[in-house]
Amino acid sequence: MNKVIQQWNEKYDGDDLVFGSTPNGFLTTQAPHLKKGGHILCVGDGEGRNGVWLAAQGFKVHSVDGAINGVTKASAQAEQRGVADRFTGECADLTQWDWSVDQYDGVACLHLYFMPDERTALHHKMISSLKEGGLFILEVFHPDNVGRNCGGPKLRELCYSADMLQADFQDIAEILLLEETERTVAPSSFHSGGVGKVTRLVARKKGVDE
Repeated sequence: MNKVIQQWNEKYDGDDLVFGSTPNGFLTTQAPHLKKGGHILCVGDGEGRNGVWLAAQGFKVHSVDGAINGVTKASAQAEQRGVADRFTGECADLTQWDWSVDQYDGVACLHLYFMPDERTALHHKMISSLKEGGLFILEVFHPDNVGRNCGGPKLRELCYSADMLQADFQDIAEILLLEETERTVAPSSFHSGGVGKVTRLVARKKGVDE
């Protein structure tokens, strides 16, 4: 287990949900654009607040996270909410994971961060995992969020700007939405919340002839 995954596993150790059960707000606004009842991959899904919510909306969800304590809580949430038949939790280091190709109708990537030398390749794997026409939904903190003390990475190099995401996705997907904006960040066990700056992207996997 690498150091970052170990740190998250320790954060998720305990009975309480660190980030609660309310799904990411940007995801809730974009989910209606996903294929109804489609197969959705939730990467870095932690304790399952996004994946379990998607399953409750009728999607078939594959939730993947490196922290076993998070995956265990996510699966327990799915059981408690009666959606375990549509929810599969898997513990895996996404930098080492055997990514599927052309399998999912959507990928939800909410506040999952990679170092600069890993980011582009992993974003490409996420797009490759989509079926033709599948949607990719992402929200992350912008580099200018560092220092606001409302949550998110403390290193600028772990945060993404719109220009960085444009470079990552412009050749492999049709970018439908790309924005930098501010939003309220809810408090959690590890921060007091506040107003954060985020970068958001929605992209569609291109067909072979596009």
